[in-house]
Amino acid sequence: MIKRKQLFRHRPAEGTIGDCHRTAIACLLDLEPEAVPHFGELYFNDPDGARFNKAFEDWLSGRGLRTAIIVYNGDSLDNVLAAIGAQNKGAYYLLGGTSLTGVNHTVVCCGGEIAHDPSIDDVGIVGPCDDGYYWVTFIVPDFMYAKEAA
Repeated sequence: MIKRKQLFRHRPAEGTIGDCHRTAIACLLDLEPEAVPHFGELYFNDPDGARFNKAFEDWLSGRGLRTAIIVYNGDSLDNVLAAIGAQNKGAYYLLGGTSLTGVNHTVVCCGGEIAHDPSIDDVGIVGPCDDGYYWVTFIVPDFMYAKEAA
């Protein structure tokens, strides 16, 4: 994993969509942020996230990768990190939650800790996303999925 900071702060009122998510993906894959499409900007008005998720999965598929996602509801950040860390020591993953600035944010975790915050201001994660969930995303080889699930 490489550590990089996002290129754009999230300021939609000024026409700028933050790119913490793509930067976190880039960090996990040892890429520069510019090498990952800015899905957040491309699909900012996607009401249910379906187009965003499809584009992200298609992009990963071109690299032989998929996502494995675990959703946590109504728990504390410490409990989420402890639960993931207890069974996944040394495994890197993305964690989505709400940042100190009150917007959805993505960080890189390893085991039971936040390993890197791509935010320019290190705003971290202080609670679940605005939908009430913490989103944990592992990026895995696509052969880990059954062919009919592809």
